[in-house]
Amino acid sequence: MAVQPPLWAELLGLLLEREPGISVLGTATNEEEVLGLTETSPEAVVLLDFEAFGPNTAGVIARVHRSASRARVLVLARRSGEETVTAVLRAGAAGLVGKQMAYKTIVTAIRAAAVGEVWANRWVTARVISQLIGTGRAEAQGDAPLLTRREWDVVDAISRGLRSREIALELGISPKTVKSHLSNIFVKTQLKGRFALALWAQGQTAQKT
Repeated sequence: MAVQPPLWAELLGLLLEREPGISVLGTATNEEEVLGLTETSPEAVVLLDFEAFGPNTAGVIARVHRSASRARVLVLARRSGEETVTAVLRAGAAGLVGKQMAYKTIVTAIRAAAVGEVWANRWVTARVISQLIGTGRAEAQGDAPLLTRREWDVVDAISRGLRSREIALELGISPKTVKSHLSNIFVKTQLKGRFALALWAQGQTAQKT
């Protein structure tokens, strides 16, 4: 967890330790410590304080995913409006929980993120999804990125929720090669994060039908 103030993070950690199936791996006060935790636990759910990192939040999320692609980042924020949700989802976060929400809601959001779901204000999330898919459609109608056949295979697997190791097994390639394909795909599509890529893929499919 990377939550401010530290006392609040410690109290939240103590509460979460009492939840069945949840283990708190540690708390972090800066980006270096966050990355350190994800290196030791690459499939963890990271609770990230939006106000603690401010305008650097999107960058932190992106760097977490570069060092631990299977980590799920759940953002805690005072605001849960469209602009904030759009920024964190585009960066690759699994969702956003308002700090004003009840403790039970935070626990539910953590469990949802852990199993691959997206957590955010439903109305705002719907608008963000619409924007992302709309971007994909616009690109498809104009100069769509030229992905190789193998890159399209990876995009298809991402849209089905597969992780890098699962994609590697399905395609008969190494996880390192999957990571290389993803890097090329993100450059060509100018998207950030698997969530945005999955939505873009849905938009491409919808545009063809």
